[in-house]
Amino acid sequence: MAADVKRYVTSCSVCQLTKPCQRKPACLMVPILPQKPWEYTGVDFVGPLPCTASGNAYLLVFIDYFSKWIEVCAVREATAQVTASKFVSEVFSRHGAPTYLISDRGMPFVSRLFEHVVSTIGTVHRLTTAYHPQTNATERVNRTLKTAIRAYVGDKHTSWDKFLPQICFALRTAPHKSTGLSPSMMLYGRDILYPETLRASLKEAHDHARAALDHSHNRQKHYYDLRRRQATFAVGDLVRVKSHPRSDAQSNFTAKLAPLFTGPLRVSQKLGEVNYRLSNLDTGTDAVVNLQPFHTCFWLIRATESNCLKNIKELDIFFRLQVRLH
Repeated sequence: MAADVKRYVTSCSVCQLTKPCQRKPACLMVPILPQKPWEYTGVDFVGPLPCTASGNAYLLVFIDYFSKWIEVCAVREATAQVTASKFVSEVFSRHGAPTYLISDRGMPFVSRLFEHVVSTIGTVHRLTTAYHPQTNATERVNRTLKTAIRAYVGDKHTSWDKFLPQICFALRTAPHKSTGLSPSMMLYGRDILYPETLRASLKEAHDHARAALDHSHNRQKHYYDLRRRQATFAVGDLVRVKSHPRSDAQSNFTAKLAPLFTGPLRVSQKLGEVNYRLSNLDTGTDAVVNLQPFHTCFWLIRATESNCLKNIKELDIFFRLQVRLH
């Protein structure tokens, strides 16, 4: 009977959707492991920033996951047209077509124009999971850029675009913690003068970087996983998903009092070690994150699928009868 009581309590829909989870976040780190320059490229916008004399209000940042080389552009608008144009002129025309381009789900990156340009040059566009920007390495670069700009501009906040060449030069020539080498050495071997020596130096630099990246990823994964727990879901499992509601004063709705989770949803496909496709029981599929198991008794499953959760009193009576039988 104790097991039935525990199962009944843990399958309370209201509790599961409104109470915060006290356990470690689910899923261990699955690092991206590039093997050559410009295999994986990240892109992101920073801003809006104070409008400069040139009319610039945003930073468009590209980063090579392998060498850590960055391309930074000061632009006036964060639009798909600007993004596509800079991707061609700053990345493709200089370094060739990346194998994969990783971005968030912002409007400039999911437009038909940008998707068409990226696919035309032969690059596969991958989107980060919603509400999980850590997937994109440019998030860390953005913080470094903002710190450097803050150090340069002082109280002249509308002059930030004047210092980008100096900041980029510093980031491209400084040794990176993950690789142990500077991005310029990784890409061009700029300190080497002779072509034969240059090729040997670049090969040695890339071999060293692969080893250093493996060590760095293992170290980062170790510390990341200390705060995480292993979690896997099978096709057919019911899960709840962390919600991100927004307050709306006009309708007297506050996000602080809204449920923390939505669900239940059903796992319809396992896409990777930590990625799943979910099937909404009513409306279809959607890509979501922060999965938690949704506990339910066998009679609640049928009630959920038939949209009869409103009959809680009947279920309660049924539960009491089950207890008496034991």
